[in-house]
Amino acid sequence: MSGDDGVLVLTTHEKSWWLSMQEVVPALERVWTNIGRYEGENVRFICGPLPAEADLGLPDSVSRLKGIVITAVTPWTVRTALFLRRQLNVTAPMVVYVFGDSTEGFHAFGPLSDFLTERDTFVVSSEAEAAATRCSFPNAQVRVVPIPLVDQFTVSDGDHHARLDTPRLAYVGRVSEQKNLHTLLFALWISSASGRAPGVTLDVYGGEDNLGSPNMGLTYPNYATYLQDLTDLLGLGRTVTWHGLKPRDWLFDHVHVEPHILVSPTLHSDENFGSSVLASLVNGHQVVATAWGGHLGFQEWFPRQLTLVPVHRSTMGPVVDPLSLANAIHSATIRMGEMTVDAAVLQRALTEFSERGVARRSYEILDRTTGGSLPLERSSIQHEIDERRSLFGGTRKIYTGYEDPIAQGFFEIYGMRERISFDENADYTLAPWVSCSDDVLRIDDPHRGSRSFRLDPRVAEPVDVALCPSMDVCRLPQSLVSDLVAQGYAFPLPPALSAKAAEISGAAFRGTA
Repeated sequence: MSGDDGVLVLTTHEKSWWLSMQEVVPALERVWTNIGRYEGENVRFICGPLPAEADLGLPDSVSRLKGIVITAVTPWTVRTALFLRRQLNVTAPMVVYVFGDSTEGFHAFGPLSDFLTERDTFVVSSEAEAAATRCSFPNAQVRVVPIPLVDQFTVSDGDHHARLDTPRLAYVGRVSEQKNLHTLLFALWISSASGRAPGVTLDVYGGEDNLGSPNMGLTYPNYATYLQDLTDLLGLGRTVTWHGLKPRDWLFDHVHVEPHILVSPTLHSDENFGSSVLASLVNGHQVVATAWGGHLGFQEWFPRQLTLVPVHRSTMGPVVDPLSLANAIHSATIRMGEMTVDAAVLQRALTEFSERGVARRSYEILDRTTGGSLPLERSSIQHEIDERRSLFGGTRKIYTGYEDPIAQGFFEIYGMRERISFDENADYTLAPWVSCSDDVLRIDDPHRGSRSFRLDPRVAEPVDVALCPSMDVCRLPQSLVSDLVAQGYAFPLPPALSAKAAEISGAAFRGTA
């Protein structure tokens, strides 16, 4: 390489409010430092935000740059990239890291999208996000490269064959509606009420983010309080412990290296990787996670440790069957006591997710840049999203709700699969966030919003469904039960609970006879 070109890395800590980015951006900075150190590239960093483009301190050879790297798309990196490409006519290809931007309709990119070309490369951390990115920009170069976090992890060098007398579950992450913790509590209630999980405990580590579902314009204030109330309602007060937000180092010392089963029931719209899942996997532990987004990519590296729970298609977007989640947790507890993790398998994974391994793959992107100078083509879906954003006032809202067909398309990309269908021979229970009284059925779903249905007392084709957790029986029209199943609000009962519901129903019938 000649001395008058090189790689310019635009990096920023503007997204430090997003806790994951406090780890991700420094890791990417080290990747490009390693490329400079081991590949002989002249790698120069500019960390913003800076007050003005004139303060960038760019060399005279800026027009001969080999590449421009953007570690995170923020207002400052967008403004600086536009300054380089529009004002200084720098044509060097850009390597742009994408973190959940695709399902947000590339909101953070703003005008940068108009100046990206086929020579530029999007770097994503999962195949799901790669497909979502191509859904908006069909002719874009997209490369999947894992986030290199394991170098900063504490990794146990002890015996990975961890046994627990009492199964200990752990959740590490944001306490957010899209993370689907309410369904996890529902699943624990099913296990407890069925007698399948004696002594199981769940430790929750994380703080409330009050994010809601900004793509839908939905919020659910005080979600953490709702979860604590739901815990009490379901009789799980001795099962669940809420620890709040903890420092990352503390989590490794007290969670990730200690015996546990990590659970991640998330349906988050930009769950593109899963650093907490990776942290427990590389320490040899069992993980139960939704078959969603970045979780899917871990199956290749940890096939005997990772249990993926199917994500079902409903008319209201993705849902997780709480019984399937309960069964997966039960299976993981059995494997935890029977299986020894192969150290060679763990070492192979550690190499894959290391900074040196990622640096090698990242350099290949830089060294093999192809494509022409044509601007990126927006898909019809991206045009529709742009129009909607304008219609909704320029906010992050781009979908009408979880039933929105465009949103459903992205959900399919992220892992939404089999459709939920009504089985007239099954016994059903309503989710705890569904209530029935005064001839009104009410849904207060913290994830997907609230709605209600007026019930006709003259029920046609009645179906008895159980209420959770009382197991009292509510008689509803079969057509409504079928709709509730299709929407992901009514779920089949396991045999033990079906018998209990039948007993309560019979007692109620005898009492009114």
